[in-house]
Amino acid sequence: MNPIRDSSTAAKMFIVLAVIITAGYFGGCLGKTTVNSDEAIRIARQQIDFVPEHTNAELGHQGFPPTNVWGITFWIEAKDGGDGFERRTAVEVHAKTGAVLRIHNDP
Repeated sequence: MNPIRDSSTAAKMFIVLAVIITAGYFGGCLGKTTVNSDEAIRIARQQIDFVPEHTNAELGHQGFPPTNVWGITFWIEAKDGGDGFERRTAVEVHAKTGAVLRIHNDP
């Protein structure tokens, strides 16, 4: 008795589709990046018009199939000692091409 042979065509198609989607997802997640964090920061810094006190770079994934994207955040803390920011800008940089995808300003 072979459980795969005894399964319906719809069940077999579902299993094949699940394997393809899983392989595609992990293929995108585990893709190589050609732009490292220092280069992404350099690219993103060209998009801001202030001198930041702090910088943060994080590699993340967007979309389906996933695309590797660097999220670079630059900010100046509030001068009044509060929890806010005087200036904050986040720049999304494509991790393979180095293209700037989006700029989020929070003046």
